[in-house]
Amino acid sequence: MKRNIYKLLLCGCMVASLLSSCNDILEEQPRAVLTPDLFKSEVGLEQGLTAAYVGLRSIVGAQGPMFCMELGTDEFTSAASNTNYPLDMTPDRTGTTPITSATGDFSSFWNDSFQYINTCNGVVDYGTELNMDPAIIAEARFLRAYYYFNLVQMFGATPLDLGSGKLKFNTSPNRASDRNPVDEVYATIIEDLQYGIENLPIVSRRTGSIAKKAAIHYLAKVYLTRGDYQTALTTAETLINNQGTYGVGLMDTYADVVKEGNEHSKEVLFTCEHTEDYAFNGYIGQTASDGGATTGYGGYDRALSYFTNNYPTFYIDDDAAVKQTPVGRSVEYSRPWIRMAPTDELLTSIFGDKTNDSRYFSTFQTVWLSNVERSGGASRSYKGLLGQPISIGDTAFYFPGTEVTSGFKASKNYRIWGIKDHTDIFFPSMWKFFDRNRKAVNDASGRPFIVAKFSETYLIAAEAAVKLNQNDKARQYILTLRQRAAYPGHAVEIEALTPATITIDYILDKRTRELCGEQMRWLDLVRTGKWIERSSTYHLGGKEYKRTIQPHYVLRPIPQFQLDRLAESVDRASYQNPGY
Repeated sequence: MKRNIYKLLLCGCMVASLLSSCNDILEEQPRAVLTPDLFKSEVGLEQGLTAAYVGLRSIVGAQGPMFCMELGTDEFTSAASNTNYPLDMTPDRTGTTPITSATGDFSSFWNDSFQYINTCNGVVDYGTELNMDPAIIAEARFLRAYYYFNLVQMFGATPLDLGSGKLKFNTSPNRASDRNPVDEVYATIIEDLQYGIENLPIVSRRTGSIAKKAAIHYLAKVYLTRGDYQTALTTAETLINNQGTYGVGLMDTYADVVKEGNEHSKEVLFTCEHTEDYAFNGYIGQTASDGGATTGYGGYDRALSYFTNNYPTFYIDDDAAVKQTPVGRSVEYSRPWIRMAPTDELLTSIFGDKTNDSRYFSTFQTVWLSNVERSGGASRSYKGLLGQPISIGDTAFYFPGTEVTSGFKASKNYRIWGIKDHTDIFFPSMWKFFDRNRKAVNDASGRPFIVAKFSETYLIAAEAAVKLNQNDKARQYILTLRQRAAYPGHAVEIEALTPATITIDYILDKRTRELCGEQMRWLDLVRTGKWIERSSTYHLGGKEYKRTIQPHYVLRPIPQFQLDRLAESVDRASYQNPGY
């Protein structure tokens, strides 16, 4: 293709681990590099397949891809450590840098996806020659479909030939590249997913590997995205109406879904696995005192820290002669990276019902307890706003996600931030990705990242039903999720508050309640044609901001490094997406 796929295959980021026959968990630890000869044995093919799974870490929960999907939407805006950022498109807050081919956050999707697509091609090619179990080949074809699905949604027309023929394993340098039409890419994705439905097992071979349920879910989502609504609905209902057959179901409460340790529950369809071995899970610059590796991003899942506020800098009283900070950095509250802050619209409109619906408080951390003892003896103890002590374990800060009166604030010993008090530093943290089993506050997360959930299958069915004017069916699917999310004793109120007519905007609100921050929002808004309408204006701390969202931004630019590596004979202007 535009670069030497073979060299990329051999580079350090393209690594595999052995799948021991006695190990029931897909351990994605980098142990050895891949070579084409490795694919000529069944063990080697297993290693190649594992490398294709490892590739998920480059695009699932990683910083650049997460920014691509969450910044510039109605969910999140840039936080304090993320200023002058083009993806947020807010001149008044983040500068005027436009989105261009040099914007680096798209590179992981483009460059890394093709690396692992090529690995999948190798598993399929050589696996077929060796008469490997079709289930193994089906896993590779599912992953190939997943990588291509991301690419076609983001960039439109996408190369299917990496240098050795359509969907063939490439080992030769090749600077030629043709982008296949969108319809052809979707046809390839659908064929791979249909193969997966036919050949994947109902129960995963190992924890973290693909099963039939994931292929059904993604086939429904692909049909929805390309506008084949009846087939999308029928496919989604295959899973919804046969939960026992496929081993899927909704958890009893929404809190159960995001609870640590439930990453492989019956509601989870697809995960990106991580390792708790910090030798392979560290971040650049980490020191021995942090309890982990010293160099390399490895499998570091940073999603736990993107949505955190800067809680160690919170003061009980800004006007105090000695500013008091009774909450310090901790594993429990995660690393304060301050990358993305929730918009007011997210907290007050989309998550507006906090009385009947449990999902706001299951998604966001709203209370910080004191975890620091003040030095200097009893006379130096922390004092709250009412003059009462704030001891270890006492509430220090509270973010209710609504506006509150000055009288309510004055009645509490702890500090309260209402919506209008929010800034790009002060906001409720999203805690669904927190990992409290880490050794130190700066350590990586070893939690699997949940990529797809059965609850989204209901949302896919509901959206397709709306498009087909089957309102009663759409309402029932939405109501199923809303009643699951209701506080005990509030199911009747939830049903009464569910509108008689379900709209796409209503579904988008419910998608956020279920899937907030899960690296889907930009795709959802573009698919439904609602991105500009819902995201061009937002509020933070009660202040209105305008985004400069250009119409051509609905496709991301082909990265500049791709254009630079094309053969001189290739017309770069026509290769690039319009408007860039």
